[in-house]
Amino acid sequence: MAARGVRHFIAATAVVAVAAYVAIYSQPNFEQPIRSDGYSYYVYLPSVFLYHDVTLEALANDWYGGVYPDFTGIRRWPSTGRWMNLHPIGTAVLMAPFFLVSDALTWWSNLPRDGFSLYYQHGAALAGLVYFLLGLAILRRMLTPHFSDGVVLATLVCVTWGTNLFHYGVFDSAFSHAFAFFLVCAWLWLVEAWWREPTAGRSAALGAVAALNVLTRHTNAIYLLVLPLYGVTRWSELRQRIAMMWSRRAMLVVAAIAGMVVLAPQLALYKWISGRWLVNAYETHNMGFSFDSPHIVAVLFSTQKGLFFWSPVLLLSVAGAVVPTAWARNFRVSAIAVFAAQTYLIASWAQWQFGASFGHRGFTDGFALAAPFIASTFAWATRRRTMLVPIAVAATAAVLLSTAEMLQYWMRILPMIDTTWTQYRALFLRFK
Repeated sequence: MAARGVRHFIAATAVVAVAAYVAIYSQPNFEQPIRSDGYSYYVYLPSVFLYHDVTLEALANDWYGGVYPDFTGIRRWPSTGRWMNLHPIGTAVLMAPFFLVSDALTWWSNLPRDGFSLYYQHGAALAGLVYFLLGLAILRRMLTPHFSDGVVLATLVCVTWGTNLFHYGVFDSAFSHAFAFFLVCAWLWLVEAWWREPTAGRSAALGAVAALNVLTRHTNAIYLLVLPLYGVTRWSELRQRIAMMWSRRAMLVVAAIAGMVVLAPQLALYKWISGRWLVNAYETHNMGFSFDSPHIVAVLFSTQKGLFFWSPVLLLSVAGAVVPTAWARNFRVSAIAVFAAQTYLIASWAQWQFGASFGHRGFTDGFALAAPFIASTFAWATRRRTMLVPIAVAATAAVLLSTAEMLQYWMRILPMIDTTWTQYRALFLRFK
């Protein structure tokens, strides 16, 4: 049964995801899929393909009388007066094939080719759903050679429904997180393959995927740490790893060139808009960092988007980092480094809650890096029968709780932001 479950997991998840998507967006008067952050990730596509304008000016004039609404996060750069999008182009690049299909269907159906009619809306959202499933497929492929079918199945269930990943693959799928999850999964898979055999093709793919991940969310540059730290099991091994990287410098140059080719359009756009190659678009929103007073405890444990409060199943990954399998040990140092950097950056940001969201979406992109350690905890428990039942019960309870809270969020029972302990207790598992 476990073997069949692993083999059919992606297909079964796809069926559930599509059913949930239809149930959500068939409701009368429900929000369109392209909304909030999803709008600013997507808006490059109609601007380029329909308005033939990379500046975003024509779309603003046609839709909003020349000024984008505040919710879009698109504002004029002070020194040039040109439109600066808060979000980079990576998500739009990954959405592009779905946009082109949507545009063809719109033309064939004689619907308005305005970038926001029926097929465009669902094309953008279904793109996120597809990349979410592709990410899970890569993750399954990574785990299967190293763990039993039962452990792999349990891990996939925990990552999919014990966190907010399914939410961002279905409900808010036009946001960047499902796309970035796919890219992180692909990055981990390529890093592992590159260290086995650093071919020119793998090196180019490595650079392209890394660059796309940075273009999807700039702070995802921290996942670059996985490459030099993969296989390092003790900090004392870093000197040897530097020497190994140097010995592969030709392949690293290939990766860097591929990465720069992918990054070039965004850098050119920043240069044209602001006069600078590297830009923090949040400057136009006065959203800075307070590195001397990070909200670390709140980010991890509070009712206000605390990572482990809303996704307690991730505590299994903490335990798994203590008892990793031989394979998972290859990722332990890099996972600790990435998680520490990610937590510190998020906790230091002025908007550390990341606005309206289910759980803390700042960590969603990297759940693939938690998976080897969740699997390690289950593998450890299977060797200690007295621990298997308690851990299985705790994991099941955590997944069910997260799924119930996700449904509450979809039904607008749970607050979208600033949830207090009093509110949480009053609304706990209530569906009316």
